[in-house]
Amino acid sequence: MRNLLAAALLAFCGGAAKAQQADAGKAPAFSAAAAAFVPSYVAPEKNLGRYYLYADGGFHADWYVGYNNCWIVKLPPSATGGYARAFVGAKLGRAKIKSWPASWDTEPIPGKIYMALNQAPTFNSDHTYFLAEAEDLPREPLPNDSLDGVDSSRWVWAEVPLSRISAEKDNYLALWSSSRFFTAASSAPIIAAAMGGQGEENVWLNRSIRGNSPSGEGVLETPISGLKPAMAIKLVPLNEYKVFIKGFAAELSAEEIEVSFTAIGEDVRAAWLEVSYDKFDWQRVTRYFYRAPYFWTFARDAISKDMFYLRAAAVDNLENIGYSREITVPAIPAAPAPEEAAGWQEQAAGE
Repeated sequence: MRNLLAAALLAFCGGAAKAQQADAGKAPAFSAAAAAFVPSYVAPEKNLGRYYLYADGGFHADWYVGYNNCWIVKLPPSATGGYARAFVGAKLGRAKIKSWPASWDTEPIPGKIYMALNQAPTFNSDHTYFLAEAEDLPREPLPNDSLDGVDSSRWVWAEVPLSRISAEKDNYLALWSSSRFFTAASSAPIIAAAMGGQGEENVWLNRSIRGNSPSGEGVLETPISGLKPAMAIKLVPLNEYKVFIKGFAAELSAEEIEVSFTAIGEDVRAAWLEVSYDKFDWQRVTRYFYRAPYFWTFARDAISKDMFYLRAAAVDNLENIGYSREITVPAIPAAPAPEEAAGWQEQAAGE
């Protein structure tokens, strides 16, 4: 009897070991526990590291985000169980200055970029979300001069209600701009792309829009094969990660305000500076800083001659935002009136 039990136990253990070995070669099944503290991405190209074409320099292939150029992708149904927040985003770069490719006017060409999300290839204002200002994107380098703000392309994200992501139907994303300036690659930002196969059609270009989201018949105007634009859904789980701002300091002189700080956290993706006049309503006043160390210089009167509050902020890839304590920037002392100044000069001369 004892031998029979030992044999049965040995057979059971051997079978369990074989089952574990067989399962080792399979992809793990989805579970919220396995995905804890890790964002999940749904994109035309599963490997987001392959989105290196066009938006980082070189040949742009006319892949611009425009007033007359809307990119549309079809993504598969996405289970949202175990996640707390959802975002839509795109990888963008090469924003232009007003005098590009010359350097006599380095102001960025302004323009708002939008994305839309729906379970059918038609979009209206209820499906539309503001994504980014072109001036916040990395700049296109100049061929014969240096330019501040040049960097590789970056992912930018807009939060959407989690309920807008469907687990039963396909999810369509659209990307375009409302700016009339963005009608060519010479003036508009560029979207990154990845090489793709010749499989199912899931990418289209619509050139019939005029600054609005595509709707009505014929939205899927021109199918694109072999290339995939960098557009994605990001799903973020509940998490307890924090972003901390350390060493926030501002040195004031008569002409400038020199600011520096450090952002500490897991996978910090951007930082910036904010201003307030009442400590309640804060407004971002710099572009995004995409890499440390974080420094910025203001002209002393660039924001306000009155007193204001200044703070630093940073965000990680799980969209957790951290803020520094505010610094009070005092008002600029008023210059003496001309009559008063003249009186002081006469008094000094008399003495």
